[in-house]
Amino acid sequence: MKKRSSLLLSTLITYLVLLVMFILVRLLFLNITIESDIAIAFFDIGMNILVQVGVMFLLPVLLFSCLRKQKSKQTLNEFGYNKISAKSVLLCVLIGFVCYFLNLFIASFFSSIIHLCGYEEVPQFVYSSSSGDYSLGAFILQIILVAVLPAICEETTHRGLLLRGMSSMGIVKAVVLSSIFFGLMHMNILQFFYATILGFIIALSVIISKSIVPGIIIHFMNNFMSVYFTFAQANNWVGNGFNRFVDELLFGGSSIIGHFVSVILSFTVIIGLLIWLFVFLLKETRVKKIQKMLCEIQAMNNEISTFPQNFGENKNLLNLHFLNRLMNEYNIKSLETMIFTDLEQKPIKSTPFEKVCMLSCFVLGVLVTISTFIWGIL
Repeated sequence: MKKRSSLLLSTLITYLVLLVMFILVRLLFLNITIESDIAIAFFDIGMNILVQVGVMFLLPVLLFSCLRKQKSKQTLNEFGYNKISAKSVLLCVLIGFVCYFLNLFIASFFSSIIHLCGYEEVPQFVYSSSSGDYSLGAFILQIILVAVLPAICEETTHRGLLLRGMSSMGIVKAVVLSSIFFGLMHMNILQFFYATILGFIIALSVIISKSIVPGIIIHFMNNFMSVYFTFAQANNWVGNGFNRFVDELLFGGSSIIGHFVSVILSFTVIIGLLIWLFVFLLKETRVKKIQKMLCEIQAMNNEISTFPQNFGENKNLLNLHFLNRLMNEYNIKSLETMIFTDLEQKPIKSTPFEKVCMLSCFVLGVLVTISTFIWGIL
């Protein structure tokens, strides 16, 4: 009980410190004036690396390890850095591609609603992309800065730290809250909506696979597709008209009814594809682990059956010993419901201080997001 409570407290303290540092770093660099284009480019690169690697990766790993009094390697293991199969990698790549399509739909939808309400987006402090440079070198640099680093670092924070640390509150709360915090971390009201939904999808992939790697791949693919199609349109690469095709498909209907039908059909196809891919991911990860465990039990039974006759009276004890060892290894509590038994933990009530920390993170994220939307502070 105390261990899980301290796990949640360590998680919330770490995230609160991370959030404050994230805001301070952006405010600090916001007030720095640079005139040279080359200096601006290097400044943006350094800023991106500092925020992603320093604040979003090293800080949570090191601070959480310190609070938990454990080595960083153990922290990374707890965050879910476990290997997955090649088929799982391919499935996650496909899920990431579908998520990109879904994000285009969600971003356009909520952007239209906000603009219909009379609001206009205020210019915000953002990292420059390629500054008009669409060369191959700029493309590779953007892949590293926009796709690789955020996928690894932001997933370490939100699916490694938050999703794992909040699991004692119940898996549903952990998924919902970690997704909301992921959306608020973008500090942009337009990005909040699709980032939260993307975070929810990524959290499901992490839970299904019991590894943070699928989340990293999906996150990478979503950002990679955004960068690629931007450069493809500028350089006339393969798929250069994809974004234009999506806009016409979702919002190019000749009538209101045609527009509504195209939106509903597109959304239905997207959700159907995601469900289909997640079913395959479940079979490739959790189900295969259960099958592997059962095969190992059968192999042990066959081995025990070859023992001399005088060991016969101990066969049942040996079977029980091996079975208990495997069930502990795979975190299985009952053979009747083996696939999701690790999610059957009863939620633990949060302490008042933990609730204060969580509320502080939420309020800080909301205030900055609203301030950015209205005044363009960050």
